Amino acid sequence: MPPDLFPPEALLRDSAPPLSDYGWRLLAEGDSWFSITATGRYSPNLLAELRLPRSAAIVNCAAPGHTLQRMVDRRADGHCERLLHHRRLARYWDAVLLSADGNDLIAAAATPLADDAGVPTPEAQRLLRTFEEVGHASAAADWISEPGWARLADHLRANLAAFVAWRDQGPSAGRPLLLHTYATAVARPSGAGLALQGWLYPVLLRYGVPAAWQQALTELLFERLRRLLMGFDQASGGPDATPGVHVFDSAGQVALLPASPDDAGPSGDWINEIHLNASGYRKLGRAFGAWIGAVMARYP
Repeated sequence: MPPDLFPPEALLRDSAPPLSDYGWRLLAEGDSWFSITATGRYSPNLLAELRLPRSAAIVNCAAPGHTLQRMVDRRADGHCERLLHHRRLARYWDAVLLSADGNDLIAAAATPLADDAGVPTPEAQRLLRTFEEVGHASAAADWISEPGWARLADHLRANLAAFVAWRDQGPSAGRPLLLHTYATAVARPSGAGLALQGWLYPVLLRYGVPAAWQQALTELLFERLRRLLMGFDQASGGPDATPGVHVFDSAGQVALLPASPDDAGPSGDWINEIHLNASGYRKLGRAFGAWIGAVMARYP
């Protein structure tokens, strides 16, 4: 059954939602995949397309454009943090859902080549390498700054650790934290709002990545992010495995129709370069919901 979604502000109203009436009380934080996409018109999101084995209320703190860095920044709105471990406002949640790291990847890729004073940004502080630095590429990895990738990965590890600490400092300590990987986008000039040319596509142009390498590089970036996220799963067996963290591999388990690289509008299961359309979220939501049910069955 579909969940009922509530904004965090609803908990402060006189007519607050009766969370105790639901089989599961879930807290969500994240980016546009968990909220209305920034398209100028309504588009479904992943949470709305979940189908769960029992009734569920989801208090949704997600917002378009949020990075994991912003989510754990105490100077931000702080709804999720307060609901996890604030002395008076924290609640017990059966599980916490987190959609994060996709915007961090894009932000890292978009690092300016120079600061406002014209001082070049060192390669170690960028995720991508320029055409001049690469020369004649023989593999997509040639376009990635390995020190820059290591810097991003460490940044994501630290921010996830901060989020896990919030969970474990409150009434929901040890409850499942549910993440997902991201389906691989097609770099193309299809965006919304202030990003009319997309998010990755203009960055690749700015760095001088030839058209022949753009999709291979995009796929490699998303695959590296996928492997990093999967490593956080408590069952991964890797050094980043984190107790109580479970990761749904949407990139590997759900077949989505890719967009055409030459299409500037909705294409395949995508409404623009990095956001799914209704059919895409529906496919993902059904599989994600079944997976959530299987994970929750292992928790009393």
